[in-house]
Amino acid sequence: METAVRIKRLAECALTEAVEAWNKGFEDYYVKAETNPDAFIARMTMEGLSPTLSLVAYFGSQPVGLLLSGIRTLGGQTVSWNGGTAVAAAFRRHGIAKQLLLEAHRIYREEGVHTATLEAIAQNERAIRLYEQLGYGITDRVAIMESSSPSPWSPCTVGSSAAEAITFTKARPQEVSLLAMYNAGAAWQTQWLSVRDGEAVIARDAQGEPMGYALFRRAFDAVGKHVSTTLFQCETHPQAEDRRGLTELLLNHVFEPGSTVRKRTFNISTAGECAALLQAAGFETMTEQVRMQLVLAEAPSV
Repeated sequence: METAVRIKRLAECALTEAVEAWNKGFEDYYVKAETNPDAFIARMTMEGLSPTLSLVAYFGSQPVGLLLSGIRTLGGQTVSWNGGTAVAAAFRRHGIAKQLLLEAHRIYREEGVHTATLEAIAQNERAIRLYEQLGYGITDRVAIMESSSPSPWSPCTVGSSAAEAITFTKARPQEVSLLAMYNAGAAWQTQWLSVRDGEAVIARDAQGEPMGYALFRRAFDAVGKHVSTTLFQCETHPQAEDRRGLTELLLNHVFEPGSTVRKRTFNISTAGECAALLQAAGFETMTEQVRMQLVLAEAPSV
């Protein structure tokens, strides 16, 4: 079957064929991923995914797989992100996913990419094995967490000796990217470029120096009612006094005290202080993924 498969740039394909490939490839996925043309375009735009870098696989005239890609400069390096690889169930085990990945790597090299990145659902062992065969290694585990219980944090419950000296200012998402502590290595979808329509808050000490920040997005219904808040990043300065207490104060600003709106995190590292505090506050892990990366210069010959 491999010789019968043709791979084309998404930019050369009909939008409906790309959507068909996505829906067939993800119809039995671990989470609901069905899309339509409008939602597909909106996601491509929001996540910085490029039709000229993305691929669609065809068997004859039938779209049977795809791989979405974007490229950004993060932390001074050119980084690619695989925003989804999928093959229709009837066409799996024939090497199509591997073909898509190898063609994506060829394009990345043409574009000067240093590091290729992706995420995979933690229980998707088959996909993880394929990525490892191509040289990817696991760098972190990230989680989508959720709660609808009232937020437990407030200045009076944190108990931080530094709380009174900390001030908080609202900021635009791009402003946090200018902070020395900004986490340019966080997951692609949690970068400010993917949260342009979101909000940020910066914590400053008594001298006005930034000691922490949070990046988040609030959602509203058709009548303007606040219905959910999603946290993307919550970071503190390595030299901040009482980093745990400062993290709690930042969470207090994101998830307003007593609020019962839906509260979520998106791809927050499970290894950090933030995830531990959220779990202790009753947030439940809905989905866990592994983050993987490949330095293209070190990719094995396959």
